[in-house]
Amino acid sequence: MSDRLSSARPLRIGSLFSGYGGLDLAVEFATGGETVWFSEINDPAARVFAHHWPGVPNLGDISTIDWATVPPIDVLIGGFPCQDVSTVGKGAGLMPGTRSGL
Repeated sequence: MSDRLSSARPLRIGSLFSGYGGLDLAVEFATGGETVWFSEINDPAARVFAHHWPGVPNLGDISTIDWATVPPIDVLIGGFPCQDVSTVGKGAGLMPGTRSGL
């Protein structure tokens, strides 16, 4: 095990396009880390995330975050904003200005 992983402090995880937190849960389990902030604009998903990670701040829309004020992390994870490429979505694709184009 590396010195970093055996540190007394858990890895700090930041999460983008977090959804309900499935990826976060897996990464926390695999690394022993803890999610310290997340970024999600879908209200129902953010409520589920907040229920499972009480007190962890939601930074909201990644395009409006002042990154200079965000607490530092060791690991950055992110889901894929798939609404525009999903078969149940509007088919907007990966073009600039779309959610999936982020």
